[in-house]
Amino acid sequence: MGQIKAVIFDMDGVLINSEPLWRQAEIETFKKVGLHFTDDMCKQTMGMRLSEVIEFWYQKTPWKKKSKQEIEKLLLKRVTELILDKGTAMKGVLSALEYFKKKGFKIALASSSAKRLINAVLNKLKIDNYFEVVMSAEFLSYGKPHPEIFIKTASKLGVSPNQCIVIEDSLHGVLSAKAALMQVIAIPDQEGKKDKKFVIADHILNSLEEVEKIKIG
Repeated sequence: MGQIKAVIFDMDGVLINSEPLWRQAEIETFKKVGLHFTDDMCKQTMGMRLSEVIEFWYQKTPWKKKSKQEIEKLLLKRVTELILDKGTAMKGVLSALEYFKKKGFKIALASSSAKRLINAVLNKLKIDNYFEVVMSAEFLSYGKPHPEIFIKTASKLGVSPNQCIVIEDSLHGVLSAKAALMQVIAIPDQEGKKDKKFVIADHILNSLEEVEKIKIG
């Protein structure tokens, strides 16, 4: 895999089991403007920034009752509430973080989620001390699948993009990391495993519990 020096974790669906909670929050929030969401609709924007999710659905089905900014604030508030109340760590989070720490890898987090939500998750899981760099795409020029977030994360870590391996659960995230010329470990959910597009990942695992089986660095 080359001389890997850093590992970059996505957050939602990788560190915390939040994807079902995101879907619940989207269904509840968009209902306020008359949109009846399904789980499959929510998965179409999985891995995108919140503002991009709002814009995506506004372009498809414009609404009038509330502004896009109001819906964005409501959705962020609701998903934060749900994650703090019900969110649980994904399998193998602590063991994977310890594994990479002992190997001497630089460890970073690069998420499409708002910085406020990232901080809430790190505090809830009590893992903030593992990350040398925490990057949110919230205020970047581009969100995933654009590679900007990963390129900037590598720069902050002081390593080249090709010295990084990324752990992602969404296809948007995998595409973003590959576009940044990074190695990728994909951990898609059960539905995602049926998507043949994940073949572009260097490894496809069932959970973080399996990372120690991969030869890295």
